[in-house]
Amino acid sequence: MHYRQLGKHAANISEISLGCNRLGEAQSPDSHWIDLVHQAIALGINLFDTAESYGWGRSEEILGQAIGNRRDMLIASKISRVRATNAKDLSAARIIAQAEASLQRLHRDCIDIYQLHSPNLADLQQFDWPEAMAKLKAQGKIRFAGVSINDVASGQWLMENGVADVLQVDYSMVQPASGEALFPLAEEHGTGILVRMPMARGILTGKFEPGKAVSKEYRASMLGDKVPDYVDQAAAFARVMPDDGLTLGQFALRYAITPKAVSAAIPGARNLEQLTQNVAASNGQGLSMAELAGVSIVQARWQRKA
Repeated sequence: MHYRQLGKHAANISEISLGCNRLGEAQSPDSHWIDLVHQAIALGINLFDTAESYGWGRSEEILGQAIGNRRDMLIASKISRVRATNAKDLSAARIIAQAEASLQRLHRDCIDIYQLHSPNLADLQQFDWPEAMAKLKAQGKIRFAGVSINDVASGQWLMENGVADVLQVDYSMVQPASGEALFPLAEEHGTGILVRMPMARGILTGKFEPGKAVSKEYRASMLGDKVPDYVDQAAAFARVMPDDGLTLGQFALRYAITPKAVSAAIPGARNLEQLTQNVAASNGQGLSMAELAGVSIVQARWQRKA
């Protein structure tokens, strides 16, 4: 495993980390998920990204049992919408209360990266959430303030106003635009970047066949009408990959960690096989210039179609 600095901040994180959205799902016992976290640690992963809404606390609880207050492991969590009403409330008082609840579930004194979960720019500008982040930092209950963003404008505003230490960005071979727009600014400001969905909800593993519908049982179906194009693109990327034994998923992960601004990609994993394959993508540099050129040719073809 290779490690990178989290932007300009005093933390080094595994460039392939673990997204914990699936952690604690009911189809497997707690022992399976706890063991998966321990296996991730053994493979060199030291950053685990979760949220209060993942299983409505189950993911945090599993991490609490598996990691607890270990200071050599970093936990990133998020404050989400109000569960009962689905309303957005990023007020300082609620953020502090929800952070305390997450700390209890995680069995930790401090959350390393505490993030807002998918606000839009109006949300960011409306609420007094920066006051909560500053207070939690001063109390030693969080180290870094972050935001999982959905649009370029939000990322630009956050960095220009200096209110986020870390951004989480949707970036992949089929979704490169946000990263290309934000990464130069992140380097300028020293903002840490975590890449979510680097394999486009599994489409960039190559497991779906062009021209065939993707069943609702797969999370890829959540991408809606983008799915057919993304599946076609995945097949095209597979044709420009070098014949060096990499899987398409590993190739996609290396693409995600290629930009210098990126601190880590955070793919999910449901079992040891997926976890091991993800970790094997770590090489400290990402794709070569020749490999990026092949990817760019495919991306340009689809941009012309759009």
